[in-house]
Amino acid sequence: MKTVYLVCATGIATSTMLRVKIEDYLADHGLEAEIRQYRVAELSPSRMDADVIIATTAIPDEIREMATVVDGIPLITGQGEDEVLQKVVDLLKA
Repeated sequence: MKTVYLVCATGIATSTMLRVKIEDYLADHGLEAEIRQYRVAELSPSRMDADVIIATTAIPDEIREMATVVDGIPLITGQGEDEVLQKVVDLLKA
């Protein structure tokens, strides 16, 4: 099973909003993924097992080298949301 990290500054409000959208979209496309929420400060290269990171904050370069990072801001603003959701689906299917 693929793993998706939802990362924001505090790991609470924004990543929870993203979680609902991602879970619904994946379910609509017949995909399952383990979804975990994190504060950016909690990310550690030694514990990294994400296939995709959806972030609403800056992600350190050492983490970017380990997983594909997708900008999650469109999931909050609604502008470009469909493209981001489809990109996540495509990455998880790859």
